[in-house]
Amino acid sequence: MNAENEKPQEPVVEAVKEIAEAEYETAVLKATQPVVLDFYAADSEPCKTLAPRFGAVAEKFAGKVTFLRTLRLKSAALSEKLGVTESPTLVFFKGGKEFGERLKGQAIARTALKAQVEAILK
Repeated sequence: MNAENEKPQEPVVEAVKEIAEAEYETAVLKATQPVVLDFYAADSEPCKTLAPRFGAVAEKFAGKVTFLRTLRLKSAALSEKLGVTESPTLVFFKGGKEFGERLKGQAIARTALKAQVEAILK
């Protein structure tokens, strides 16, 4: 592993948009297409590991599903309202309502994320 690859970097992926807590109602609840919302922590290794997978799935489903992320601690009231207590936590929404199971913790596989996104599109 070379020095450039030792620390996972936050990818700059156009298919994933960062939102603030104040944008939740408009960006998630009033969205016209399904939404995947990633509650993450900037200093979390599991979140850094998930970021490129999340970005890759977001690019694959661009135009069909909206992929958003928010800092869990910066969005404390929203995290509490939704019962999100760990980072990362992925919450899926369809028609403004939570859909399916949440994915959380350090072992979120790309295949599980992709399967959940495919289910939300059915």
